[in-house]
Amino acid sequence: MNKLLFLLSLWLAKLISCLISILHIGQASNFPGKIALKIKKDLIKYFNINSSCKIILVTGTNGKSTTCGLLANILKVSGFNVIFNKSGANLLSGIASMFCHHSTLFGKLKYDYIVLEVDEATLPLLTSQIKPHFIAITNFFRDQLDRFGELDATVKLIEKGIDQIQDCTLILNADDYRVAFIKATSTNTRIYYGLEYHTSEDSHNKEVSWQSDPQEITTCPKCSNPLTFSSKSLAHLGNYKCNKCTLEKPLPNYLLTNIQSDHLTINFDIVSLSFTNNKNNFFLPMIGTFNLYNAACAISIAKTITNITNVQIQKGLQTYSTIFGRGEKITIHNKTAWIYLIKNPTGTTEVLRTLVKIPNARFLIAINDNFADGRDVSWLWDSRFDILSKHKKDIYVSGKRAYDMALRLKYADYDINKIKVNERIKDSVKEAVGALQEDEILYILPTYTVLLEMQRKGLCKNVDKA
Repeated sequence: MNKLLFLLSLWLAKLISCLISILHIGQASNFPGKIALKIKKDLIKYFNINSSCKIILVTGTNGKSTTCGLLANILKVSGFNVIFNKSGANLLSGIASMFCHHSTLFGKLKYDYIVLEVDEATLPLLTSQIKPHFIAITNFFRDQLDRFGELDATVKLIEKGIDQIQDCTLILNADDYRVAFIKATSTNTRIYYGLEYHTSEDSHNKEVSWQSDPQEITTCPKCSNPLTFSSKSLAHLGNYKCNKCTLEKPLPNYLLTNIQSDHLTINFDIVSLSFTNNKNNFFLPMIGTFNLYNAACAISIAKTITNITNVQIQKGLQTYSTIFGRGEKITIHNKTAWIYLIKNPTGTTEVLRTLVKIPNARFLIAINDNFADGRDVSWLWDSRFDILSKHKKDIYVSGKRAYDMALRLKYADYDINKIKVNERIKDSVKEAVGALQEDEILYILPTYTVLLEMQRKGLCKNVDKA
């Protein structure tokens, strides 16, 4: 009976996916799996996955989609057969949709690697059905308080997911003390990655970091006393230790050093401290400290799981096509724009801090409060929109919470005469694009469901796929 229900749900999901594609009414990234799970709620555990296939899960607050995309591309250019949830559908329904789409009619998944972006709350649901070989955790920031509450609840969800498996390798961000010291069974190997900053960069980052999320409390996970930081890269990520006990930042197995960037790329070295003790130089065709962490995580996983060369890793970084809305280059009405998803204080602040340095930048900020965005938009007030206070050009705001966003800009000392409000996404995009001068670039900062609406209404076309 279990096998029959599995096949019924699988075939129905495949049929729905085909209909959605034929009718051009979406990506079929969630709905087919949602229906399949109603028929067989433990559907995922019945897929027949190759015994040689390695399953890699990436979870955490920020950077999951880009990390998965970078890793999958590195593996693909290295000659491996890989699938991953490219659309960013990281709930159980999205993962089920992906499995149904890529499997044979009888549920066989014939791949070398399966790379899955996994929502924090979904991790324990997923690890109860499949056994991953690797779990990477990017960071823990305050995010969607209406879903997760404070960070302790998020951490406990991931710990629960890890507790359900044995003999799994954990790839952990050493710079985030909550990630580095997450509770896990002794049978799970730990591999750490992190960033190294010089004194001048440290002093630059300290000012922004501690103000980026004023609700953030940095206490020792061992004794609950305050941590001290010698440097920070962003928010609470950096070099830390506790003066009351022996806790301090773990020595990263993979350390990014000699970081140099402009408005287009980042150059850096990776030192493999605990393995070969050698130094390797790479460049990333992306910007922002957040993308450095994404690249560090992806490279650390790649170097841990298989014998991939530095040339293959660099080719994977260089040919990477950005994930939907995560630093995505698009065309709108024959003009170029970039989309950067925003959803929480730390991520938003880091995006603003990166983009405001770009000459001739224009901004459109679009905020929705649908379930997938998070109903609670109080995070707008914890984000550092004062970074835009000296921006001289009009800022367009849109979405269901456009007036909340406009009010936030007003209290960030932005000139109210330069705030252009239009709740209708399509109209606001048209106005912003129409106002662009020849040498200007539009940067669109939307929440998740705004991205979906823009795609559904055909407002954008990915330049890399054109």
